[in-house]
Amino acid sequence: MQKSILIPLIAISTLSLQACDTASSTPSVAEKSKQAEAAVRPLWAGKYQGTTPCMACFSRCDECLGMSVDLLLNPDQTFVLNRISLSGHNDIETMKGQFKFTGNDSKLIELVGVNKRNLILVDLEHQLLEIREDLTAHGFVEFEDFSLQRSS
Repeated sequence: MQKSILIPLIAISTLSLQACDTASSTPSVAEKSKQAEAAVRPLWAGKYQGTTPCMACFSRCDECLGMSVDLLLNPDQTFVLNRISLSGHNDIETMKGQFKFTGNDSKLIELVGVNKRNLILVDLEHQLLEIREDLTAHGFVEFEDFSLQRSS
């Protein structure tokens, strides 16, 4: 009698454990959604940071500590730009808006509504952005001083 009860009990507990293992190895809906988002996320999207010369300079100068620049590029072509003067010469700037790609190769973006230093070259190979000269989009002579490294 005890054997007839014990055998079905063992079988049920084994099946229950297998069901638990299967459930834990199956991705949840949230995990699947994150994977799908990552698959369609543009390579240029992310957060970039760096320290650039102050707004009045074209290269680093002894009198000025420069500016801390944080730029977030979102997949929907919106941005958040924060610029902080490290020497206190300028107020903190936070700008939000749209950006657009200019040119045929989709490597140059324009931050719409930003008056200065609004043209940016996207360098996917080195995971950085290079701020370009206003109007002409030429690189600064000291272009390394105008680079933002990808941080996420």
